Amino acid sequence: MASTFQTRYSLLQRATDLKDEGAWDEIVLQYRQFICCVLHQLGIAQDDIEDLTQQILIALTRDLPCYDRKRARFRAWLGAIVRNKANSHFRKHYSTRRCLDEVSHDCQVRAEISVPEIEQIIETEWAAYVASKAMNRVRDSFQGQAIEVFELGLDGHSAARIAEMTELSIASVYTLKKRVKKRLYLEIRKLAAELE
Repeated sequence: MASTFQTRYSLLQRATDLKDEGAWDEIVLQYRQFICCVLHQLGIAQDDIEDLTQQILIALTRDLPCYDRKRARFRAWLGAIVRNKANSHFRKHYSTRRCLDEVSHDCQVRAEISVPEIEQIIETEWAAYVASKAMNRVRDSFQGQAIEVFELGLDGHSAARIAEMTELSIASVYTLKKRVKKRLYLEIRKLAAELE
């Protein structure tokens, strides 16, 4: 696991060199979806998410040489950039909206988002992001009905109902669910270490 962490950190180091397009492409591939999800959860209009994501990625490029892994995990550091850009976005739109709606007292535009609120959103979205990526990796590891059985369990179906639906024995259902769950747990841990 230490070598994976070192590899991820070396990717961040490589990305500080603006000429290393491969490193930058990999960072964008790894974190773009996460950034978009956080912005969506913050209530930013769909039309603005892509522009704001680009602004965050530009800020990331500019500020990456200043990142110090001894002071903060990369996710926390990236979260601070997202928070700052989102707050700037909210302040800009609040100010514009306030000028337009000066007479109205029903202005629904946020002026800023609190640190605890965005931290909670980032934590929740990060967990969902890592779990989704891990599940995609795990899917490739199993054949047959294992993933189907696991997902039916996630949907709340009982083992007896899953056995009936898949024409497997109840013992097979429990075994398949347990195998997928164990593999998913290990993949989530591995992926979290890689991305943080």
